[in-house]
Amino acid sequence: MQPTIWHAMIGIGLIALFFSIVGTIAYLLYGPGITVTLPDFFNFSKATSTESANIPDLLASEAGALYECDGEKALKAELLDGSVRLALSDGRKISLPQAVSASGARYANTDESFVFWNKDSSAFVEENGSMTYANCTASMPN
Repeated sequence: MQPTIWHAMIGIGLIALFFSIVGTIAYLLYGPGITVTLPDFFNFSKATSTESANIPDLLASEAGALYECDGEKALKAELLDGSVRLALSDGRKISLPQAVSASGARYANTDESFVFWNKDSSAFVEENGSMTYANCTASMPN
């Protein structure tokens, strides 16, 4: 191997050794009572096991009508004057202006790579021509 690769490997090994020593010293000083607090944006508080959290619960803080879709997906759509604000179960939030539609309400970005359609209590989302949120049905509020 070239000397630069050896230098890199030795450097990485020394860094790993340093963190191992610091971790051991911290454990010896503070014992097993060390806790790690993660920021809320990881949403670990929403799920307490390896099972996923209830999708409608993840969208509970968002405004709008809840739609439950195929594939255990969901979205909330807040209809505004001439636009819609979407909150998707994958964490994305998108605002779209209303577009021309023959039937129902259609909302799309300027290049139409993201489209939201709704009519009565059904809806779907298309991204780049593929339906990513299919057969969405509005849930009745409790």
